[in-house]
Amino acid sequence: MLRIIPFCLLLLAACATPQERCINDAAAPYRAALKERAEIAKTLSRGFDHVTEFRTRRVFTSCRIDEDRFVPCWDRETYPVTRRVAIDRTTLMLRDAQLAKDLPGLARAAERGATACLKAFPAEDT
Repeated sequence: MLRIIPFCLLLLAACATPQERCINDAAAPYRAALKERAEIAKTLSRGFDHVTEFRTRRVFTSCRIDEDRFVPCWDRETYPVTRRVAIDRTTLMLRDAQLAKDLPGLARAAERGATACLKAFPAEDT
């Protein structure tokens, strides 16, 4: 089942027209900046951030040696550990101010990119 998911996502991405893909690529930096500002605002309001580390441990399990045969064995398992960490308010506020300053330029660049995409890939009349 998990092998099918990336294929389906790739198939959906292939469904977009070249014009849509071009416009999406042109607007990506603007969307990323908006997403980062939203994440900073959420972190500042919460007062802390989450950090996820991955740890490995040994577990006793069953290993397949044949199509129908299993034997007990030791294996390694990786699991996530999420913990709270203190935030540096000054750094986050400076980054948010910088993003707020950059957003109008990113919006103009996205608009120019979208206009160029519309010229490069005109809509097909069907």
